Parts: sequence; structure tokens; C-alpha cells
Amino acid sequence: MTSMLRLLMAVLVLAVAGVPAPACTALCAKAGGKVLFGNNEDFKNPRTRVWFVPASEGAYGRLYVGFDNGFPQGGMNEHGLCFDGFATAPVDMPSQADRQVYFGNLGEKALAECATVDEAVRLFEPYSRGDRVVFLFADRHGDAVAIEPTAAVRKKDWYFVQTNFYRSRVKAGEEPCERYKIASRMLEAARGGISVDLFRRILAATHQEGNAATQYSNIYDLEARAMYLYHFHNFENVVRIDLKEELRKGARVIDIPSLFPRTHAYEAHVRWYEKEQVK
Repeated sequence: MTSMLRLLMAVLVLAVAGVPAPACTALCAKAGGKVLFGNNEDFKNPRTRVWFVPASEGAYGRLYVGFDNGFPQGGMNEHGLCFDGFATAPVDMPSQADRQVYFGNLGEKALAECATVDEAVRLFEPYSRGDRVVFLFADRHGDAVAIEPTAAVRKKDWYFVQTNFYRSRVKAGEEPCERYKIASRMLEAARGGISVDLFRRILAATHQEGNAATQYSNIYDLEARAMYLYHFHNFENVVRIDLKEELRKGARVIDIPSLFPRTHAYEAHVRWYEKEQVK
């Protein structure tokens, strides 16, 4: 890979992973006939969006969530496949000269073309991967995988938690992230039943504040193809989005803050961010 291509890959990785303050949390589980996926998106940019892309020839209908640069941080498609991305520490990479370079977001491509985790894993196989990002995929069947720069970690238990580290490089019980431990404990305590409310409480317990705050949180009900959306770590107000219904309305982009009542904490963060932008 040329130095220019390496640079491009690095830029794409930074965009999808939400650096410079990597601190996102995601979890998925299958229990009691339900399949849920939850995510906290932690970053400094308060200009968050959700957008809808109806099905077209060769591409499934889908929604994406992210920021005002239009680069998907996560999303869900009409078949109940979803993903999110995580910034991680850079790792030494073996030569990938025999792999293709994809000039875009592989998570976005996967939602357009894949219906299951297995299909997403196969899609990633021929492509070069950045050296500091993890993609977590889950599907409506309860399968999940963390696709790392040099490995793919499959879900083996009834739940799966991912934060900003490589699970393939850490022994069980030695996970370095407190958010990972909190989410895992809360899931273990709820064995035998999951719900949107449980996932909401886990996301509330693992949210970030400060400059790299949790800008939005989302819970996908992969069987129902619905998303429960929360804004700026306020878990009292929720908007439920039915994917099928929204796709009927055509392609649209919605600013997430416009869906919620404004709060003092959010307004203060916007003022801080706008000052930072002019420095």
C-alpha cells in the first residue's frame, strides 16, 4: 500500500471511529425471543444526524446515524443487520499488498449489500483494514462479530459487549475498560431476559460527559427493525423510529437535536464546541 493510500485509510478510520477521544460503548444480546443492539456515540461534535436511504437496485433500504460530515458512524438495514465503529489503539499490521483498498466506509457498504453477519464478514475479507478501528456487526438472528484490523471475534455467548479495545488481544477477565465491565455485569445480572429498558439503563450507566460527551444513544430492535433514539445522554426522552415506515417517506436527513427538547447541558456543550471551532 502506498503512503498516500495509508493516509487515506487513516483519515477514513478516524472519521468512522469518532476520535480523538475514543470512548464509545456497544452491546448486543439475544434472549427471550428478542435481539437488541445498543450504542453510545461519544465525541465532541454536537451536530448529529440520522438519515434514510431507500432500497435501490443492488442495495437494501437502511438508516444511518452520525455527524454533519455525512460519514456513517453506525446504522441498520431492512434485513435487521446493524453496525457501529470504535476507535482503538494502532497496531502493527502485516502486509496487505494482496488486499484491495476500499475508498469509502465498509460499514456503509455492508448495510447496503449484506443481510447477515456472515455476509458482512465475507464482504470485509478481500479489503485492507485500518490499523486502529473495530467494526461491530449484529443481525436479527442474534449473531454478532467484532471485525478488528487482524482478526474477527465472533459472538459465542448470549450477549456481546464492545468498547475501545481489541478483544482478540485480551484474555477473558482482563478487559481493560470499565465501561465494558459495567455493561457486562448488568447483562449478567439480567440473564434470562432483555428489554429496551435494560439496554437504556446500561447505556445510561456507561455514558460519557465532558468535552467528548455521549452525543446520542441508540437501541436497535433488530426483529422489529426499529430504533430507539436518545439525545446527549438524556435517557428520559426517547424517539422511536420504525425503519420500514420511514423508508416509505423517501431519502431524508434529520438533525437529531431537532427531535428532542433542548437541555441546558446540550446548549452549554454547543457553545463550547462553537468556540473551539474558531480557535
